[in-house]
Amino acid sequence: MAFLETFPSISDAEFQAGCKALENRGFDRLNGTDWLSVRWSGEELLIKERRQITNSNSNPTREENNDGYEELENEDDVEERSDNPDIMLRHNDVDPDSLVIHFSITLSPTYRVPVLWFWCQQAVALNLEQIYDFLVPRTSQEPLRSVGVMGGISMAHHPISDQPAYFIHPCNTPEALSVLKPNKSFTPEDYLMLWLGLIGSSVGLHIPSKLFDA
Repeated sequence: MAFLETFPSISDAEFQAGCKALENRGFDRLNGTDWLSVRWSGEELLIKERRQITNSNSNPTREENNDGYEELENEDDVEERSDNPDIMLRHNDVDPDSLVIHFSITLSPTYRVPVLWFWCQQAVALNLEQIYDFLVPRTSQEPLRSVGVMGGISMAHHPISDQPAYFIHPCNTPEALSVLKPNKSFTPEDYLMLWLGLIGSSVGLHIPSKLFDA
């Protein structure tokens, strides 16, 4: 496999090669992992994961009453939540044991780096606070909320499906990758794994160790 020509950017052909390599790596190695599938569609790399949810995934600073509703801090919060039905979702509307999360990796035509999109397979969509509670590790919450080196979590229409999805903004990804680059050349697969380690980990997405087995 050829090396990247213009790190930290990646070309369309290099992105396709890296995604195909990761798909091939996971072909017969997903049993016993959290990944349910990994597939290159020709336009995006699709990863489906089952995520176990424990109390440690929840933000301990947020309180709920006995009915499962979050305590509202002030009248402005009450008004905002009453105007937005998505914010009125209850935590017990979500399967307390696990979530099926769909990840989509596309290539940004502007920044020339991969972009991580994600949504959960639930009867009701998760709001942004639930995304932070259930998907984002505590160590990543402050950097994401403050739009740090990894950018923030936003919602937009997916560039391929045109369906609403959350994504991590790629504006700071090139700089973050440049900081992490070791003194060696990268194949497209190396690049994608480095990127997943940086961006994927911010929402708890990790490459299963079985994919590295010989």
